[in-house]
Amino acid sequence: MIKIDLSKEYSKILKKYLKAFELESIDIAYLVQTKKDVIDGVLKNEKSVVLYTLEQIAQIFSLRYYEFGNPNHPIPSLDSLPEKTKQRIEYRKKEGPAKETTYTSSEINNRISDVLSTFKVGDEFLAEEIVNSISKKYDETYSVSDIINRFKKTFRENIEKTDRKHTARKGRGPKPLYYRLVKII
Repeated sequence: MIKIDLSKEYSKILKKYLKAFELESIDIAYLVQTKKDVIDGVLKNEKSVVLYTLEQIAQIFSLRYYEFGNPNHPIPSLDSLPEKTKQRIEYRKKEGPAKETTYTSSEINNRISDVLSTFKVGDEFLAEEIVNSISKKYDETYSVSDIINRFKKTFRENIEKTDRKHTARKGRGPKPLYYRLVKII
């Protein structure tokens, strides 16, 4: 039996797609809602990912995981890509290469506070909505898990997790829970 390094092969394919569409690892992380470190690890052949994440990456390019993983499969045209992917490609062209920035806890807390200041006590929201608001307002990308961690630590007296799930979300995996503002920030 021939030994194949699947992680290395997948890394090569992902690099090819990044180059073809002028995207960066941060763009893939944004589109699949994971951390940039995960995508960087895949690209450096240092991390492996679960099949679900492979499928999410493939869907960025309107493919299934087995099509994306086939080195002989043709790269799809720009027109055939999902709208969200096209928007990210346009964003990257407009903004240029990503600038590596390290954020302190106080910076992320300030961003969350600013977004939450527009809410009233009793308003419900998803952590993903906070991520998207920060991204639009400040052009900074945080993961949903970063925001939830801040909810649990810094904002635990202001925000509570509800039992209500966001059932409109499609796909596998658990449905995200709503949070509620219980005290003005």
